[in-house]
Amino acid sequence: MNIKEISTGVLFVKTYCFLSDDTLVIIDPGGTDNELMQFIEQTKANRISIILTHGHFDHVAGVAGIVKQYPTTQIFIHKDDKHYLGKQALETHLRCFKPIRLERYIEAYISQFGDFPEPTQLLEDGEIVHGLSVIHTPGHTPGSICLYDKTADVLFSGDTLFYRSRGRTDLYDGSERALLSSLRLLFERLPDSTRVLSGHSYPTTIGDEKNAQSSFL
Repeated sequence: MNIKEISTGVLFVKTYCFLSDDTLVIIDPGGTDNELMQFIEQTKANRISIILTHGHFDHVAGVAGIVKQYPTTQIFIHKDDKHYLGKQALETHLRCFKPIRLERYIEAYISQFGDFPEPTQLLEDGEIVHGLSVIHTPGHTPGSICLYDKTADVLFSGDTLFYRSRGRTDLYDGSERALLSSLRLLFERLPDSTRVLSGHSYPTTIGDEKNAQSSFL
């Protein structure tokens, strides 16, 4: 599995890209930074699929720009986070991010692109999309997911699990109780050897984080 990591957007989200047959899979495009857009062009893939680990603005802000340039792009998000996309999304994002003063970025986005794009497919726990198993891990948001490639033994953890840390739950829709339950699920289900690629932090493994974080679960 040849994974390209690119930091995107105002909060430097780690966006991950890889080819699945003739499709370029993009996980969490936080912006349309030049490096990402140039990489998309260079791959010359026949299709593009965007998979969102959750709906927060810093992880979805690049979706509209990609869709504008590549209109057939598919957009995947868990059904419990669908309110972060489409016409209802502006209200959701402002409610979530205004308390931490990020509303100016959201308003600038709306001025440039208008409404957030609608998802093309809503995901559920256990589905397989482009070889990735969807693991529903609510807590950071109700529809947060992790994406597991069993063959490569890699987990794209979004903002659920970080190096020596976990996702925040003090924003709109967050639940600390749900997040801790999600972490227990990951630690119980996945091999210790699984490489964890998160949305904002260093690479780690399930085994390392199980040893470091199990005391508070």
